Amino acid sequence: MQEQCKLLYEKMLAEMESCRLQNPSEKEQIECAFRTCEMSWKKLQSFLHTYTFLSESEEAWFFKTVKPKFTGLIEYYALVYKATLFLPDEDEQDIYKFWQNELLLARRFFSEHESFYQYYKAGMTEMDTIYFVRANGDPTLLPTSKAYDIAPEATTSHDHLVASIIARERYMEYVNRQLQRTHT
Repeated sequence: MQEQCKLLYEKMLAEMESCRLQNPSEKEQIECAFRTCEMSWKKLQSFLHTYTFLSESEEAWFFKTVKPKFTGLIEYYALVYKATLFLPDEDEQDIYKFWQNELLLARRFFSEHESFYQYYKAGMTEMDTIYFVRANGDPTLLPTSKAYDIAPEATTSHDHLVASIIARERYMEYVNRQLQRTHT
């Protein structure tokens, strides 16, 4: 399984690079990358439907490490696309305030999920079988608002948080670049 996941992820990254090189506008690049990530996640999800995990630790590894690499990029490109849609047009001060607010919103996410963020970033594993094994999770904690998580058999109680961490960390880098660009 590890090799199939690795190959699919590398193929997705290569296709995303093609999106960047073949599309002249940032909006087209974002749309192409988003579609690429979404299609790659769907392929991985199809593979998951036919795969039986060999152990709880393998299942936890998949939902903690593999799935969020794909879904985190979907979420990242959704954040970037939304920002490009709502970015003020002309006024430099309004643009700068917009990016400052985006940074504030991303930071708020980390504050709201601080304990899990610390657990994840510290590389802790003692709760992995609770957080990332489908049979052990609390069904009331399953996300309802993630468009890529409509199949309950491909979702755990916490993998969406890892995806959101990946997305927001990357988004904060993007926002900081926009702030630097705006303020120079």
